[in-house]
Amino acid sequence: MKRERSALLLPEWPSTDRSLWLTANSQGGFLEPDGKAVHWREATRKEVFKRYGLWLGFLSSAGLLNAASRPTDRVTEASLKGYLLWLEARGNASTTISTTIRNLREALRVMEPDADITLLDDLTKTLKVREVPVRDKHARVVHVDTLLTGALAFLDEVPERSYFSRLHQAGKYRDGLVVAFLSCRPVRLSNVTSMCLGKHMLRSNDGWYCRFEAEEMKDNLSLDFPFPKRLEPYLETYLDEYRPLLLRGRETPDIWISARGTPMSKQSVYCNTCSLTEELYGKHVNPHLFRDCAATTFATEDPEHILAIGRILGHASINTSIRHYNQSQMIAAADVYHQVMSDLESDGGWS
Repeated sequence: MKRERSALLLPEWPSTDRSLWLTANSQGGFLEPDGKAVHWREATRKEVFKRYGLWLGFLSSAGLLNAASRPTDRVTEASLKGYLLWLEARGNASTTISTTIRNLREALRVMEPDADITLLDDLTKTLKVREVPVRDKHARVVHVDTLLTGALAFLDEVPERSYFSRLHQAGKYRDGLVVAFLSCRPVRLSNVTSMCLGKHMLRSNDGWYCRFEAEEMKDNLSLDFPFPKRLEPYLETYLDEYRPLLLRGRETPDIWISARGTPMSKQSVYCNTCSLTEELYGKHVNPHLFRDCAATTFATEDPEHILAIGRILGHASINTSIRHYNQSQMIAAADVYHQVMSDLESDGGWS
């Protein structure tokens, strides 16, 4: 049975909430400051917006949504307790509930900058400490060498296999290339999905390289790195042979194309990656887990350079160690990471 929609959409918000949200996300006029959320990445804005709409939906369903109240006035111990119970009853995991409350706090922080949100501050910290992973992520971690070797073997086999159609074959080759790329360069799902020729993927005399601007990165630092040399022949095959099949005559700079001839969504990249890794390794490795695989491999094989992975991952578990790195140090760390990965790619494995 389809779950009834619970989050309120913007037109359904109380006028005060709607006005405060729009102000927080608007650039200020002459001599006026920008809203507190103007600098947010679009993905962050959408997520906070969705979670705040969910909070309003709960208040409405519980008869607690007083449209005349200020948003922060509705945050009480009683309303928060009811919200937590409501979220639990809907089957949300502790990590999801923690994220939901954290985003509620972020919404109120930018909507009412001068308000006291101590109650939410304390609850956010408490829930973070009590987070319990739903699955044992470590049991699904795969060594980078295994990831890369399996993906390359698959890419070599795709042209020789029989598929329902050439279009199906093209999609399989595309998915194999995504897995191979993430094995070597475990960027975030949003970044790999958004990759475009001429913007994120560029060609030089030395080969292909990737570039992401600061506003596209979660850590707000630009990222440049060489496309893995070992994967360049596969990239060329995809771009010259399989991508045109998927495009069906359409034109778009997006690299990853769906069977419908349109750019792949994050959900499609996620699901296809999970499906193929299940086939190749006997366990599904989602795009985010590639980052843990890289960090674990570095910690085991090259602990001296463990900080280098932090520039690529921006991972919470490593941020404490790299917090005081300046921009040049971060770039140097990225260079070390890519050098180690290049050694792996050229040698065919960890020595």
